Amino acid sequence: MDDECLELQRSEMEALTAVYTLDSSDVFTYSTNTSGIISGLIDVEVDANVCRQLIEASDTGNVNWQHVECLPPIRIEFTLPATYPISAPPQTLLSCSWLPDAALDIVQHGLLDIWAAEQGMCVLGSFIDYIQHDIQPSSEIQIRLGGDGLTAESHMTRICAYGSAKKQLYFESQTHICPICMEEQSGRHCIQLSCTHVFCLECLRGYLDVLIREGNILRMICPHADCQAPDTATAISDSELAKLVSNEQMTRIRRLRNQRRAETDSTNFAMCARTGCDLVVKNDTQVDRLCVCECGFTFCRMCRCTWHGVNRCAIKDVRELVEKYRQACMDEAEDGSSKERKYLEQRHGKAFMRQYRRYIEEALSLEYIEANSVQCPKCKQGINKIFGCNHMTCSRCNTHFCYLCGSLLDSSHPMAHFNNSKSRCYAKLMENVEQVVEPENYDAVEADQAEANLLIRLALE
Repeated sequence: MDDECLELQRSEMEALTAVYTLDSSDVFTYSTNTSGIISGLIDVEVDANVCRQLIEASDTGNVNWQHVECLPPIRIEFTLPATYPISAPPQTLLSCSWLPDAALDIVQHGLLDIWAAEQGMCVLGSFIDYIQHDIQPSSEIQIRLGGDGLTAESHMTRICAYGSAKKQLYFESQTHICPICMEEQSGRHCIQLSCTHVFCLECLRGYLDVLIREGNILRMICPHADCQAPDTATAISDSELAKLVSNEQMTRIRRLRNQRRAETDSTNFAMCARTGCDLVVKNDTQVDRLCVCECGFTFCRMCRCTWHGVNRCAIKDVRELVEKYRQACMDEAEDGSSKERKYLEQRHGKAFMRQYRRYIEEALSLEYIEANSVQCPKCKQGINKIFGCNHMTCSRCNTHFCYLCGSLLDSSHPMAHFNNSKSRCYAKLMENVEQVVEPENYDAVEADQAEANLLIRLALE
């Protein structure tokens, strides 16, 4: 091997090593065999402008390129002959996941043209510059998706994943100021949310920890002031949460989400009634009230008990149930909300609920009458005194009796009971009679005259 060629080759390898060491994400490796022949590989990324031109010029169907900022590299596998760079060109083999073989052949010819123009000099650096900046899209040089056993969608997924990884590496190499603690942090200790706001991991994890413990999943949005308004709020995605919270916290978040979903759409969804299961169950569309969870538990959506078929849900406290129904009917009359009433009627049956309501109301009426009235000693009719003296006359049988003790009174001399000093109701005719508060402008003479006129009119009729 020519000593001059060997020295030039070593100098070129040292220069490329220095360049690629600056960016650890790029790949450059080489080795020397026992004969002193150098071979290696270089991964070269096309420039962002070239990438955009290739995307715009390529016909790749309905694939969405909106979020693609860079393409995977073109790999150069090279071998340096003993007489390179004085008289022999480097031997190169190009490979790329998104360019067809015909396009790679055109790029290969471009490399040979560079060698022809620069023969006698080290040209690997020029090869790299050409691939990075000078590839021009044409009818042959276009992006190809699919092939090698991959569908276009799978291929696109790989391209996007590569772009995301490169973007993350660049993000980690920079420093950022956290808007919560206001300290400058390395990108390795920060995270950028989908809204582009950056926070240090410690602050954002503390923020989420408080929300999770309080069960406030609706507030799991970007804490930046620009994202707090309802019209600009940006929710923290599950992929971002996975980087910030523990597995136990993520499980709690899913459980709280399921609970909220079941609460806000109870007609179509329900939480599994089995203890320890946090799954949300979609109601069976064929069988009313039937829910079958993925865990295997089958239950009634209404009473949340083991499935009981067509039988009605068991009732633990009839009075409590009817009181709920009565209150729901009152609420509906006041504000028009019929959700609770319809729920109870759906669970226990409309006719059943209304029948029980009438039964309970009658029972309550009887209880009230018993507690707040006195029975007629003759016909047993319950009589409630609202005002007046304790001499009562039954409206059903016209019997005179004492409201205090229930004794029969002589219809011709009813006051004798209250005037007899030996009676226990002696002088208690007006006992427990509320005093009427007369208004300030009350005229007793005028009231007496009005009462007299009323009596005269009734007598004439």
